[in-house]
Amino acid sequence: MQERQLSRQSSRQREILDKTLEIVRENGLAGLTTKKIAEKVGFTEAALYRHFPTKKALIGGLMDRLEDMLIVPIQEIASDSTASVEQRLQRILSHHVRLIYEQNSLPILLLAEATASGDPALLSRMRNILHRYLSILEGLIREGRTKGLTEGGPEDDCLALVLLGAPAALGIRHRLLPDERLERRFADTLIPYLVNSLLSKKGER
Repeated sequence: MQERQLSRQSSRQREILDKTLEIVRENGLAGLTTKKIAEKVGFTEAALYRHFPTKKALIGGLMDRLEDMLIVPIQEIASDSTASVEQRLQRILSHHVRLIYEQNSLPILLLAEATASGDPALLSRMRNILHRYLSILEGLIREGRTKGLTEGGPEDDCLALVLLGAPAALGIRHRLLPDERLERRFADTLIPYLVNSLLSKKGER
């Protein structure tokens, strides 16, 4: 499935996006320029424009890459019926956290860029990614309810928002207050705690 997603970009475009991600990991999106990207790739700016004619197109490509790195894997995790609902939710959140570490809070950076740009196309892309993520979480929570996990309390979309919010908060902290020790503790203790608290079996709370 991931190969099909990546096929929408040429090998040269993927190379450009990989180099762009290196720049973003180091310096964020604010200082991203086509000149820096061209130098990183070894292109002229004119050659770069043949693949991405505007910075907006380049940011759109980064959002496609985010979808490949975030949404495609969690869809695969969610569809693994051999694992329990709790296991799948923990794996999804753990994958999200790893992505934050590896890409230096890329999801948060792209969200901020899309929001600040006010560009309808970029906002629509980010909304679509967020909607797909929340839908996957809601689907698993709903599956958990049918299997006798949790009862009453907030509705499924509220619980999904709480689960999404934890890695998102970590992304903000990782960008502004990086602390590897605390971040490891988050992944090792908070994710299981959240999932087990929100989806504990009836009578076990």
